[in-house]
Amino acid sequence: MDISSRWYKAAGASLIAGAITARYVARWRRSRSLRRDADQERLPTGGRYFIGLDLTDPYAERRRPCTVAVLDPELHCQFSLWDYNEQGSGIIPVSALGRAFLLAIDGPQGLAGQEEAQMRASERAVHAPGHSTYELPVNGKPYGGFIAGSVKLFYHLVTSGGRFRLLGLGNVPTHDANLMEVYPGAGWKALAGLGRLPRKATVEGRKTRLALLQAQGVQFADSGPFSHDQLDAAMAAWSGYRFNRGQVSIEGSAPWLDSEYHVIREGYIVRPTLALGDAVADRVEAYAPTG
Repeated sequence: MDISSRWYKAAGASLIAGAITARYVARWRRSRSLRRDADQERLPTGGRYFIGLDLTDPYAERRRPCTVAVLDPELHCQFSLWDYNEQGSGIIPVSALGRAFLLAIDGPQGLAGQEEAQMRASERAVHAPGHSTYELPVNGKPYGGFIAGSVKLFYHLVTSGGRFRLLGLGNVPTHDANLMEVYPGAGWKALAGLGRLPRKATVEGRKTRLALLQAQGVQFADSGPFSHDQLDAAMAAWSGYRFNRGQVSIEGSAPWLDSEYHVIREGYIVRPTLALGDAVADRVEAYAPTG
């Protein structure tokens, strides 16, 4: 579709960003009653709770706790914090204890499967900024601590018993998987459609991402403001919800355990998809092209 950008070029970038969020939030509020009716037609979640974990670098000089988002079966969202530990102790929030859950982690599950590889196939497919090579990265390299901490965490989760069942590993069937890797950037791109979102570090970027999740039925206890870590965690949880409905693409190659290195090799990244034509008109109108 050939969409003219003349109107956008005539306006200032800051005015466009403000109008983007205002129009989208107004649309969302007007459609709340319609969405309530649509919610009755949702596919059943099976009572599952969807946990999104936004990992941080556990080896950073100023280490930060990880942000966790939990979506209950009705898509009510709650946030909490988790102090990273390699064994994954306490990784399931209190609100999801004793429930059927699906844990979606924003972080690489494994390393590349070939010695000469510069990244995993899944990372290439979703354009992930961090690249997992064959060896664990050393401290000081870009994303090095983040990748090492995530890979070690995944390995301990899947080898510590039968509680965590990683998508694609061994004989775990898809419907029984409750652990997976996601990349929120791919989810935001799916929701943005034909346009580009304002940067997530900006106020407008966070407001717009919040409105996008609300438009998909995610319900927050208050209006925020929310940090981009919280919104990425919520996107990770929502990606797990879409997986439960079969509305995702699964990128990369199946994971396998490397017992010599004590790591997982390769592994899938799950990214949400939207049906053709799903809110495309709204997304075209709402997002200004950047170039």
